[in-house]
Amino acid sequence: MSRLLRVELRRLGARRLTWWALAGLLAVACLTAFSVYGSARPPSAQEIAWAEDAYQQELENWEETGEEQVAQCEEGAESEGATPEDWGCDDLAPRREWFLPPEPTFVRDEVDLGDASALEALAEETGSSTDPAVAAVNASMWNGWETGTPKIATSALAVLAVVFVLGVSFVTAETSSGALGMWLTFEPRRRRVFWSKAAAAGIGAVPLTALGVAATVAAVYAVYAGFGTLGDLTASRWVEIAELGGRVVVAGAAFAMIGVALGALFRNAAAAIGAGAVLAVLGVVASGVADAAQRWNPAVNLTAWIEGGAVYSHPVCAPAESGVVECPWVEEAVSQTQGGLYLLALTVVLLLVSVLVFRRRDVS
Repeated sequence: MSRLLRVELRRLGARRLTWWALAGLLAVACLTAFSVYGSARPPSAQEIAWAEDAYQQELENWEETGEEQVAQCEEGAESEGATPEDWGCDDLAPRREWFLPPEPTFVRDEVDLGDASALEALAEETGSSTDPAVAAVNASMWNGWETGTPKIATSALAVLAVVFVLGVSFVTAETSSGALGMWLTFEPRRRRVFWSKAAAAGIGAVPLTALGVAATVAAVYAVYAGFGTLGDLTASRWVEIAELGGRVVVAGAAFAMIGVALGALFRNAAAAIGAGAVLAVLGVVASGVADAAQRWNPAVNLTAWIEGGAVYSHPVCAPAESGVVECPWVEEAVSQTQGGLYLLALTVVLLLVSVLVFRRRDVS
């Protein structure tokens, strides 16, 4: 097996598509940096001046009509059976921060999840619940507006797509050219051939994926550093970035092996890549038909693995005290552990099915 693995690794390294995949990963890094260039720029002095003028005008209007606005708010709250505090009637005065453009940063500020007031502020900011599991996902550096790190997590999907295509082609190119049939005349033990190819694709994807993620992080960091908008980039934040990179590398190895499995099943690159797309679409359709099934959506679980957790929402209908059926939206979290086990199970199942088919199918 070790001899076969060495042969397949050399074959993978010698393929022209492997070097094109490397170029594609560097292109992903450049495109990601380009996409954050505009959002990384801090507000200009003119934009701040405009915001200050708008604030001063609103403040003057408040000084003239503030009491009337508060009275109207209190009257409206009472007519609806609510209290003025529920409607925020005591907090209508304009604030300067409402008018200032947001300050972009590479990483968002850390949120103390043990602080009840911080949880409430986060829930108000994201329009989400204060459930600890949901809050932990929303507070991560892979979520949030006006920050650069979510772009890194999003670009990881493009990195995984590249290594998936590489894994598919690793089998289909040899099948279509007849090289695989020729190789089986020298090594007729088909299971060993299949597993050596799958292992070589998984191992070969590790340095490629690591390079793709590292290049993307470096490119996005360089953009924000150039504008001086890195934010509170502490050592713990770098650890989180490294952890995400490690999870993407693991996912890259899995995606390369899934590509080998689908390539062996369909023997055609277009069909294998299309099958991967169909699997993703079916997951979305199933979750749309049965909202609670979103927990098993491949995209949700992949996000949970890469980003350390994911959140999905679905309506839960029940009759209210008035007898009217209400359907409030409920948010639920998918853990990183579930996402990792899901990816592992998907990879193992596809590989086992593929090796069973590969053992009996004519490859000529």
